[in-house]
Amino acid sequence: MKRETIICVTPNAALDRTMVVPDFAIGHISRINRAIAVPGGKGLNVARAVKILGGAPLAMGLLGGHTGRMVAALWAEAGLDAEWTSFDGETRTCTIIANSEGVSTVINESGLITHSDWLALADDICRAAERDDVSAVCLCGSLPLGAPADAPGELIARLKRTGARVWVDSSKRALSNAMAAQPYAIKVNRDEIAAALGLKLRRSRDIISAARSLIDAGTRVVVVSLGAEGALLVTENRIVSARPPAIQAVDPIASGDCLHAGLVTALAAEKDIAEALRCGVAAGTVNALYAGGAQFPFERYRDVLRQTRIEYVPL
Repeated sequence: MKRETIICVTPNAALDRTMVVPDFAIGHISRINRAIAVPGGKGLNVARAVKILGGAPLAMGLLGGHTGRMVAALWAEAGLDAEWTSFDGETRTCTIIANSEGVSTVINESGLITHSDWLALADDICRAAERDDVSAVCLCGSLPLGAPADAPGELIARLKRTGARVWVDSSKRALSNAMAAQPYAIKVNRDEIAAALGLKLRRSRDIISAARSLIDAGTRVVVVSLGAEGALLVTENRIVSARPPAIQAVDPIASGDCLHAGLVTALAAEKDIAEALRCGVAAGTVNALYAGGAQFPFERYRDVLRQTRIEYVPL
């Protein structure tokens, strides 16, 4: 059986409300025609983008209360697959305000669960990861308050025993904990890896050196997104840079998640890892042209992909 299912885990799912407010300013009254309400959280953004790119995502995460039911309903209405874990609480709501220059202001609620809620989610993820058709498990985003301090690392250790290829995209303490567990791959931005390793990464060679330290410790792939400059990918025997065309961004929120989606979808389709990076950078770039997070049309992605270039960096 071909391994094509990509499990996209969002421990801290949300309802994302995005508003494009051209004249947004603190203390100013603005009126807009509409707001976009979509299931949010990094893993759900990844899953939505995987679907657009032709992959087979399975969303997993904790949902609770009235907002959780709304997220589940919106997800089902979009024709996307999910296996939710219920908890006795309320799913958080996040607000994104984008101005006419593509600069976004984000207000995120924290989310709150219990230790037993986390254990239930971890059990569900591990059961799903044992299936023969699973290509990757993507652990994405922040942890809600109440999750155990060792939550990412403990879950990664369990998932590795299933043979699953675990991808991590997180930050702060959760990222540091996950790094120590040596997942298959880490996808982060420059600031996240710098903070997790306690380093200042001003130049490309600094980023490459930091990524190689993680490779030496046991992680197989490290991808560092660089915003409008593209991304760097480091493995044991390859360093690849991908650069997108210049664009005028509308809403860059979730572009890192779409980069993640492009990578894992291309690898599930058995593409070379350098080409997977090119696909990821193109997906992250096209996402910034549309409001709402992972809401881009496939044809526009293909246009950007044709203009995205890769370069091999000497080891």
